[in-house]
Amino acid sequence: MSILIVVTIVVLLIALAAYAFISQSIEKKRVQRQRILMALKTKQRNFVHLINGFPPNFLAPDLLALVYRALVDTCEQLSKIEPKDQRHLDEITLYTNQLDALPKTSPAQRPRVENPQTMKEIRQHLLELQQFLIQQETVKIINKVQFSAYIDQIKRLNLQMSVDAHLYQAKQAQQAGKLRLAIHYFTLAKKMLTAENASRAYDKQITQLESIINKLDEKAQISGEQEEAPPNTLPTESAKEWENFKPPTDNWKKKQVYD
Repeated sequence: MSILIVVTIVVLLIALAAYAFISQSIEKKRVQRQRILMALKTKQRNFVHLINGFPPNFLAPDLLALVYRALVDTCEQLSKIEPKDQRHLDEITLYTNQLDALPKTSPAQRPRVENPQTMKEIRQHLLELQQFLIQQETVKIINKVQFSAYIDQIKRLNLQMSVDAHLYQAKQAQQAGKLRLAIHYFTLAKKMLTAENASRAYDKQITQLESIINKLDEKAQISGEQEEAPPNTLPTESAKEWENFKPPTDNWKKKQVYD
């Protein structure tokens, strides 16, 4: 009788241990599933935020398509984890249609951004896009040649944002009747373009700026407007932003927002 009791107790202990182990395994899988789910939903929000952060026709179609494909892939992963959630299937259809609707070629002219706050937000989105490209190159979604081409696009867009910021300040100065100050900002814009004009891509813009500067200088001389010390805040800030916006090094790979 005592042996039967001992065996029963041993069996019960084994059963309890097995139950505890199974419960822990189930909970561990549940927590892991929830962690993966939250990470994927965060990625999805980041991609949508990134796509919506640029004005229409601002990014080249092939670069925007790369982000859309990553977004669709994320939605497909979510659908596998939550197959009963119809929203994921709807989003796959939505973003696939938007991907297919992208133009095949870049627009002839990029839209001009004239709002300082919008310029600041676009610069931040360009940095996020750069991080995304680093991750895509790291996992071999794109090769090194494609990566370099995309990074070059981002550098040129960031340059244009800095130039647009100077043009905005120049126009504000013009409207206030401060011709010398306007000349100062137009000259800063010209210098930025000239420094990056090794490929002669900015010849037309530089020529236009030179014409504007010359006309304003003539008007300023006729009106007798005196030279004044130009403000040094905006050039310093723009230079700092441009300095920080450098081609990525391997250190960037340690910080992958979209992995």
